[in-house]
Amino acid sequence: MNASQNPDEGEVSEAFVSELTNHQTAMLAFIRALMPGSSGARDLLQEVNIILWQKRAQFEPGTSFKAWAFQVTRYHLMNHRRRLASKGWLIFDDDLVERISPALEADPEELESRHQALHLCLSKLRPKDRDLLQHRYASGAPLNDYAKVINRSAGTLKATLFNLRSSLRKCIERRFHEQGIPLP
Repeated sequence: MNASQNPDEGEVSEAFVSELTNHQTAMLAFIRALMPGSSGARDLLQEVNIILWQKRAQFEPGTSFKAWAFQVTRYHLMNHRRRLASKGWLIFDDDLVERISPALEADPEELESRHQALHLCLSKLRPKDRDLLQHRYASGAPLNDYAKVINRSAGTLKATLFNLRSSLRKCIERRFHEQGIPLP
């Protein structure tokens, strides 16, 4: 029977998609925290989304979607980490992941507030500073390569990055203070 034949099933699917959508930022942050250095966090998030959709009938409406989704995510990441370990990758021990993961389950609204504050603060930077941050944190390429491209020393860029991170932190703290949001 499809959703058009059973309105209740359509409503359940719509509520499920709404919950899933609302938790994407938090789930991505959770994945990145448990898989540091992994450039495939978004791919892992998509894999988890597919698994959650396949298991949607197991979710009990009225219970915590976040707790359920994060548990499914945790198990998927543990399996993924085992596959990486079998290929010789150095990974966190499962016991360590189990102990730290509850602390990483951030509130989606808080994460969204942080994300918005960061976005605003980044937009206030000079384009060349945004380019440096983009290269350092999104490209995966060595800083030395970028230093050669822009004809500056890697040491100078490291100092600039230190100052940029400090400026961004202060900007975000000001935004939180202005909005009356307690700092994490």
